[in-house]
Amino acid sequence: MDSQKAILAALLIVGFIVTPLSGSARAPPQTACGVCTSSLDHAAYKHGVSINRAHSELSIQVYENASTEWTATVRLTESVSALQNDALRNAIVTDALHHARHVAEPTHVSSQISGDTLTVSYRDSDAVETHLGVLVFTRFHASDPVLPFVIGGEGTTSPGADKLVVRAPSDYLVTGDYASAAESKNTVRWNTNKNEKQIKRSTRITFVRNRGLFTGLRTTFARLLYLV
Repeated sequence: MDSQKAILAALLIVGFIVTPLSGSARAPPQTACGVCTSSLDHAAYKHGVSINRAHSELSIQVYENASTEWTATVRLTESVSALQNDALRNAIVTDALHHARHVAEPTHVSSQISGDTLTVSYRDSDAVETHLGVLVFTRFHASDPVLPFVIGGEGTTSPGADKLVVRAPSDYLVTGDYASAAESKNTVRWNTNKNEKQIKRSTRITFVRNRGLFTGLRTTFARLLYLV
């Protein structure tokens, strides 16, 4: 077999190997909300508390300085009184965030219980990049494996909560279109049932200052620069 035929045969073999593996090479799915799923149930059980989750929401506020504040609210129908204990509640929340497969890197975590609703707030300072004056929220973007190695693909993100909202900074507007989401000038919103709906893997939410110039062009280039 000459060298050209040997190379062709090798490429065909790699192709057969890569094709079935590429889909499975991605990491397991992730959620946007780290305390709106069964991770909270498991953490509570570990600390001797049985909870029952009802409606949940996650609101992500993006700020002009590229920081973000995440606020999750989970309505509970069981063991609410046990979570009045600050130390116990904080331990459960910490464990839930630690073991959940979620997209944020939480800092400054706090929690409180009011009535039957658990509220968990935290910050994530690495969720937004700035390019050409455009804020790019990147936490929902998931990269695919780099062929031919079929490794390194990130897990697809689902909301995790029944309602997920990403909010623009004051005096900023949302730009772009987002599959499976509802958009307004200030928010991108997903309404779903727990983990059933996935967020498109290429999602990069962009914000531009109100009354800015060349917003469409800058948005396009900002999204490209994020991938570089």
